[in-house]
Amino acid sequence: MSAIPVTASPIILRKDMGILQAHAAVMAECLRHIEANAPGVAARADAEFLHQMRVGLRRLNAALRLFGKVRPLPEPLRLEVKWLDAALGPARDWEVLANSTLPRIIASAPAHLGLAALLQLAQEAAQRHNASAAQAVASPRCRALLDALHAWALQTPQGLPQPNARLKRFATALLDSAEKRLRRRAQHLPQAGQRRLHHSRIAAKRLRYALEFFASLYPQRTTRHRIAALAAFQDALGAINDATVAHALLEHEAASHPALHAAIAYVRGYLQADSLHQAKALASLWKRLRRAL
Repeated sequence: MSAIPVTASPIILRKDMGILQAHAAVMAECLRHIEANAPGVAARADAEFLHQMRVGLRRLNAALRLFGKVRPLPEPLRLEVKWLDAALGPARDWEVLANSTLPRIIASAPAHLGLAALLQLAQEAAQRHNASAAQAVASPRCRALLDALHAWALQTPQGLPQPNARLKRFATALLDSAEKRLRRRAQHLPQAGQRRLHHSRIAAKRLRYALEFFASLYPQRTTRHRIAALAAFQDALGAINDATVAHALLEHEAASHPALHAAIAYVRGYLQADSLHQAKALASLWKRLRRAL
């Protein structure tokens, strides 16, 4: 097991590669990222192992989507990837609430509101979900899935469209499509509802991952600038999404913990105000991102 959580590594693609060669290289890096952090998740070590494994899984899903028309994932494997994602998601949501969101709010909250009791509840829930995630990651089912993904990615497929098309042309078409999708969804963001904000966040994330996958095919300075602008924009949308998730988690707990109603109401009000602040910052972040794209 790695002593520290492992982050994603750059992917080096050559312009003379075929699309399927590029697909194999991207898949190999996504799987390396996932597998390097899996032992830490299974051992319930630093929570960053869980975060990085989820990032690796999101990158894998982005890669599968990008290459889907050239190399579609078989349905049984797609369902197993969905299972693993669902096994990790709740643990990460509760980790963020218990170890990031609530401590930040408690630092400036009045002591009489009982936020310490709410924090304990969240920490206990995070531990339960971490245990479930660890069990899933340590299971033979998870190992079989990762082995199957490796085997599938290395196979030489027959009869698939355009396996030897020029890679850069393929990548540019995908990036253009992802950018247009983001531009459509990110219009009028400061006044947008939760649904549009969510779709904008997903579009930004997919464009960022695509840029990272294909970065070696383009001038380094331009790509780095675009990724940095996307990261800032994505972070603001991510903070709003974290608040939305926290709202849902707390609403679920409120029904069975009436003694914590005042604490939960305070936290939800704080998160709503914080989300409004983040939403106001989106206009300038979107302006910066539009200039970079």
